[in-house]
Amino acid sequence: MSKEILGILFIPFGIISMCAAAVWQMYVMLTETYTLNQYKNRALVWRVTALFLSFSLAVYWLCPNARKKGIVFFLLGGGGALMYLLARLWLPFKH
Repeated sequence: MSKEILGILFIPFGIISMCAAAVWQMYVMLTETYTLNQYKNRALVWRVTALFLSFSLAVYWLCPNARKKGIVFFLLGGGGALMYLLARLWLPFKH
């Protein structure tokens, strides 16, 4: 298969993969952050602060159940971005 054909296939697959990563990210955030209401005492303020500063990464770091789900997000998002960038490099169209 030539690079041009792969580029034509990679553009829609890359966009679909990145969209799936965004939907997966919303699912993980909705299912894993319902427990945040337990942080009512002052000893756990640093966790809440970390969630405000870097919400998605903090959820993957602080919620053990979300770590396995984070792998799916990074594979979908990174793979989609890689496919899209390779397609942009391989296709001969000028933008």
